[in-house]
Amino acid sequence: MPASPGREYIEKKLSGAGCSQTVFEEEAIEAALNASDGTARMISKLCHASLMIGNSQGQNLITADTVMQAVNDSILA
Repeated sequence: MPASPGREYIEKKLSGAGCSQTVFEEEAIEAALNASDGTARMISKLCHASLMIGNSQGQNLITADTVMQAVNDSILA
């Protein structure tokens, strides 16, 4: 099954940043895509916010809860 354009966008951005490991749980990617309506700019903002929150909490893997925290904290505004 081919990856969605939003999923490919996230993977390409991470790869371009030199990341070769899994950073987002599958559920976290789905949460980011759903919350952003698949809009590239919003995907970027949400993923960045999620990474910042995850880093501040010492997470090695971003979870759907972290993505939802980014959404609920109105970081997308």
